[in-house]
Amino acid sequence: MVAGREREARPPLVGGRRVADVVATVVLLVVTTGVAAAAVWGIRFLSLGFRSCAAPGNSCNETLGGAVVTGGPVIVALVLVAAVATCVLRIVRRRVAWPVALSGSAVIVAVFFAAVLLAHGSVTLGI
Repeated sequence: MVAGREREARPPLVGGRRVADVVATVVLLVVTTGVAAAAVWGIRFLSLGFRSCAAPGNSCNETLGGAVVTGGPVIVALVLVAAVATCVLRIVRRRVAWPVALSGSAVIVAVFFAAVLLAHGSVTLGI
């Protein structure tokens, strides 16, 4: 450390604030897990859009669609694992953890909508 620039430790959460943080974090992680499960199923159902590729005039980028349908659930699972691991580490270190669980849900929703946009962009409907 640089002389004269010492860091003070923040006081850890104690008492009611800590209990409230742990309860809120656990509830949000359960909600995040539900959101992740719904996002995975939703992304997997996007593969049904490629059944219209055989229709006359329609064209599909099956490589992009396959990558979205396969890679989307993997990304959702990685975000969920990262959110849970980060929350557990923050709780163990007695730091506020509920914003991490909430942002994990937001990232999962963003991944889902990105997958929807990519999947719909890979199917071109003709006349």
